[in-house]
Amino acid sequence: MPENKDFDMIAEADSAGEKTSAEPKKPFADAYDWVASLVFAVLFMLLLNLFVFRSITVDGESMMNTLLDKDRVIATNLFYTPSRGDIVVIQADRLRPTVNSLYGEPIIKRVIAVEGDTIRFDFENGIVYLNGEAIKEDYILEPTLRPENRVSGTDYVVPEGYVFVMGDNRNNSTDSRDFRVGMVDTDLIMGKAIFRFAPFDKMGLL
Repeated sequence: MPENKDFDMIAEADSAGEKTSAEPKKPFADAYDWVASLVFAVLFMLLLNLFVFRSITVDGESMMNTLLDKDRVIATNLFYTPSRGDIVVIQADRLRPTVNSLYGEPIIKRVIAVEGDTIRFDFENGIVYLNGEAIKEDYILEPTLRPENRVSGTDYVVPEGYVFVMGDNRNNSTDSRDFRVGMVDTDLIMGKAIFRFAPFDKMGLL
């Protein structure tokens, strides 16, 4: 079969035309892509910080010796439901108006009882009872001797949607024992503190 030279020449011409007609790369295209990627990364980190992870600085001594003043922790609310023993971050400015003079916006406390639980105190002997049984609290600085507005021997039932919180430094903590704080609505819990990242020598899971 004879070769179709005219067809080959046309194909070669079309191929050359495609190469020469390709648009030249716009100036600053690489810089634009880099800036767009950077903006996306920053927005992603902001969304993570707003909805998933939060960096919180401990203010005060109410959680000694578990957490000290100026310790920095990371908290998360991702798929989180408060449980007994959790260290939580609470929006103190939304508790009660009188609490604004006591705290800044976030405070850190430990969940002692959740909805449906009954909590009772023996302030004379420093014992906390949960659902009739004494709690083993190896995390506290000293026994619970400070009653605030609670009364020894009285049963306090945690209502639905609330938790009872206290600081680990029981005699230097304003918490759910004080009616100015009271039992905390779970909607005011910003998340669970899961990791201490400062100071570096105490870095680790909580």
